[in-house]
Amino acid sequence: MNIAVVCGGISPERNVSLVGGLATANALEHNGHTVRIIDPAFGSDSIRTKDQILVNPSELPSSDILQLPKQRLLDCVQSSAFDGIDKAFLLVHGTNGEDGIFQALLEAKGIPYTGSKVMSSALAMNKLASKVMFSAVGIQTPIWIAAVKSKGHLDNPATIQDILEEIPGSIVIKPNDQGSTLGMSILHNPISETIYNALQLAGEYSDIVLIEEFIEGRELTVAVLGDEALPIIEIEPEGGFYDYKRKYTKGFTEYYCPADLSEDISSFVQNLAISAHHALGCTAYSRVDFRLNEDNVPYCLEVNTIPGFSSTSLVPMAAKAAGIDFNRLCEMIIELS
Repeated sequence: MNIAVVCGGISPERNVSLVGGLATANALEHNGHTVRIIDPAFGSDSIRTKDQILVNPSELPSSDILQLPKQRLLDCVQSSAFDGIDKAFLLVHGTNGEDGIFQALLEAKGIPYTGSKVMSSALAMNKLASKVMFSAVGIQTPIWIAAVKSKGHLDNPATIQDILEEIPGSIVIKPNDQGSTLGMSILHNPISETIYNALQLAGEYSDIVLIEEFIEGRELTVAVLGDEALPIIEIEPEGGFYDYKRKYTKGFTEYYCPADLSEDISSFVQNLAISAHHALGCTAYSRVDFRLNEDNVPYCLEVNTIPGFSSTSLVPMAAKAAGIDFNRLCEMIIELS
């Protein structure tokens, strides 16, 4: 097949996407496919070579890249970059790639692509909408309220007093439609000043900010491949906060796969992951994140429709534990899409 590996883009997670794109391009070529690497950030001149996408995933992209107009996405799809392509392997994370916008453009041009469709991608990217869907089908998720940016200020409908009254104890404040914990804060002893600062930080990444209770306990993630859940991974970051640095800098986080859980708890969490995947209408694959409290009650946080995809990322790690190597995983995603 002629496959376009689409990576990079104009998201803050650009560099992580490029690393996954390079790994995937190598795997697909090993599998016998003809591969073209496409970076939508470059608009009509989006075809890249492998040498042009070598980056450090622990570094954020320059502000110049992040300020590029969305018009670049349209220019990319309307150009000749996708001529002769049988399928696009989508690996752009975050906004303008994982949120359904690029999927819609490809559908308009009649280009098949991997992963979830437009509506599912949009729902999963919108943490608030996801939590509403989880609650509707009985999947437990942390208590939450939202703050909406109005005239440049994050004060409606949730004020700082609302937050202190409605969510007792530790809280998490994060952008509604961002990944890789960018703009996220965990406040264990929240006061007005720290809440205000966290709201402003999250507001730099999104017009809607999600405030939810912090679930003390273990951090778990479950990859869903087709209709099956892969072995659970437990994440233990140095210092307790799985932030951008600890995600993408080697040695800052320990991973245990499969996680040390009893068979009944493991099975329950895996089934919840499949339920969350289906609740949002996801297809082919996803990664579902949980917090497991001290009473072994799992709380679903979110579903990632285009999770990290380098050979050392979490979905490939879970696949390896299930006996599926990276090359085969890439092929299965194409087949399942």
